[in-house]
Amino acid sequence: MDSVILQTPLLLIGFGIALALSVLGIVKRAGYVLHIAAAVVFVAMFALSLLWGAGMQEVLIVTLVFLALSMTGYAGGDKR
Repeated sequence: MDSVILQTPLLLIGFGIALALSVLGIVKRAGYVLHIAAAVVFVAMFALSLLWGAGMQEVLIVTLVFLALSMTGYAGGDKR
């Protein structure tokens, strides 16, 4: 079974942008704006990958990685 996410450049770029915005939001401590933008891009890519035939296991692996990264900024005692 082939991976839809790994074979579609638009999905890779979209998930990469969501990942980069999330990391930038943690590093720069830019408030919630970058986290919300990352979440919006991620949800759009999530829906698009399901529409293009990606399996739930494939999409949920990416989701768990994104959520784990998003929560690291809050779990580390982030003082704003």
